[in-house]
Amino acid sequence: MSLLRDSSEIREAIELAQILCGGRTAVVAHEEFSLEPESVPFRGDRLERILDLLCRRSNIKGAVVSDASGLPVAALNPPVSTEATSAFTSILGQALERAGSLLGEYDAEYLSLDINYEDKIVLRRFMIADSTFFLVAHCPQEIDERSEIELSITQIITVLSQ
Repeated sequence: MSLLRDSSEIREAIELAQILCGGRTAVVAHEEFSLEPESVPFRGDRLERILDLLCRRSNIKGAVVSDASGLPVAALNPPVSTEATSAFTSILGQALERAGSLLGEYDAEYLSLDINYEDKIVLRRFMIADSTFFLVAHCPQEIDERSEIELSITQIITVLSQ
């Protein structure tokens, strides 16, 4: 789903709607259009907003959140279809678990896979109660996305725990 996030047209439409519905005069100061996830009423839209902010802050091309069985929870600009990316996420999750076991790192949470010289796929496993989820991001090689992914995971956990 593609949404306009911030533009003069949106602000103008908001102002006109306020004038029509609330009887305000035409000299209304522009209100800031909030990009914060909390400003969105629906859980799926909040998750999509979190992914959008992640991509904007980090120059990430796309991201998908899925559960351990490979079912999509939220997606924004996945490299292939949302369903295919989620299924791939499940496979990467199994690879992460096996690699962690082999190396004696049973709590491994992070896997990075170079696709080519320009792009990589990053997988981050996280838990909510007893359920496993994954965030997979399609990123340029040159960025260090870890801190932004951690921030987004915290926000995603908050939304999914509500």
